Amino acid sequence: MRWTAPGAEQALLSEQPATCLASDTQLVRSGRALFGTPTLLGGQAAKAGLSCASCHINGRDNPHFLLAGVSAAPGTADVTNSFFSAARGNARFDPVAIPDLAMPGKVARDPDTRALEAFIRTLIVEEFGGQEPTPAMLDALATYVRAVRACPGEQSVGRRLGDQLAAIEDGAVGAELMLDRADPQGARLAIASMRHQLGLIAERYSGPGLAREREGLLAASRELRAIGEDDAARIGPMLARWKGEFDTGLAKRLRRAEGRSLYDANRLAKSLRQFAPSAIMLRRSTHSVRGAAFRGAPGAAPFQ
Repeated sequence: MRWTAPGAEQALLSEQPATCLASDTQLVRSGRALFGTPTLLGGQAAKAGLSCASCHINGRDNPHFLLAGVSAAPGTADVTNSFFSAARGNARFDPVAIPDLAMPGKVARDPDTRALEAFIRTLIVEEFGGQEPTPAMLDALATYVRAVRACPGEQSVGRRLGDQLAAIEDGAVGAELMLDRADPQGARLAIASMRHQLGLIAERYSGPGLAREREGLLAASRELRAIGEDDAARIGPMLARWKGEFDTGLAKRLRRAEGRSLYDANRLAKSLRQFAPSAIMLRRSTHSVRGAAFRGAPGAAPFQ
């Protein structure tokens, strides 16, 4: 909600563009997992919880994106703002429309030229201040972007628990791919993508009646953190064991409780009405902190 236009919360949190991909290979799924990981971008974007997928939902665009000091109107962003990275700050406020990645863009997508890989690397390192991505990570990200397609009829679909569960599966697939390519950095980032999805689920399972599910999600995330911090040779077997236990245990409980969560559109609408005043105050407070961050105030950060 921090980067959603007022009045568009229900639309953004309950609907999304349908997913259409040219292929669904292991490499595409790995790229999709990294694409939805705030840690990939690093810096202030990671602190805000912003990933590539925040602006490009399912690889498309986000007409409701509105971040104070970064957007001029919903669906726009100034990626050369020093808020994200001093390296590309141009001292001008020049937001542009967020592009739909299913449409042809200014960067050639021919895999032989590797122009897309170079462009993505520049976005991560220079525009957002993220860590240098590995060749395997760039390969996965570029392959995913090349696979994004417009869906027939441009239909939208509801947001469901299954979206996050599928993204966790993508992360596991991505970690396996990165380990096969001797890339522990990429594997750990794929695991971070899984933890991020667990957090998105936890946000939807609010209320005292879902405390057991939230506790399970927190425990599962901590287990993943420990796996990612372990020796690279042990990550694969440990992650496979975690995934098996998750699928047969917590994931089943989450599915049974989905109707009582904020994945239910009616419950979501009621919650948004209840917390609307708090959301307004949140936007005001983060706006003032962002202003300090733009001015370079010591220790300023949008949110943790």
